[in-house]
Amino acid sequence: MPSTRLYSSRGFTIIELMVAMALLAILASVAVPFYGDIIADQRNRAAASDLHSALVMARSEAVKRNTPVTLSPMPTWSEGWRIVSPVAGQPDLLSHTQPSGITIDSAAGSVVFGASGRANAAVEFELTSDTNANSVRCLNLGIDGRASVEKGGC
Repeated sequence: MPSTRLYSSRGFTIIELMVAMALLAILASVAVPFYGDIIADQRNRAAASDLHSALVMARSEAVKRNTPVTLSPMPTWSEGWRIVSPVAGQPDLLSHTQPSGITIDSAAGSVVFGASGRANAAVEFELTSDTNANSVRCLNLGIDGRASVEKGGC
């Protein structure tokens, strides 16, 4: 009588592998749309932070130099902004190109900070993601020169 050996199985069968791949595909298809929203919201948050930092820098430079300093769009706020040097012939103090994907709406043509740090007018900037309409931030600049960012529309 021939002897039969028992072979121990090591590894996965093709069916187990296919079931695991199907589960992974289902989980990935559920997660991808939420991941896109997270990325859009992060881009919006980063753009608001960059614009807020530029406003703070322009105000600081105006106080430090004891002269008016202007933050202006180039040519629209959605494309970027710059802090114009108060000294004629000198390069800009800051030049920021805004990456695409965020739309910035504001009625202000430019923001001028006086030597006291006060702004020439109160300004609102509404930042909206091009890919996620729910990702909106409002940056408020008061006449006192202080800026704040809030989630939601202006």
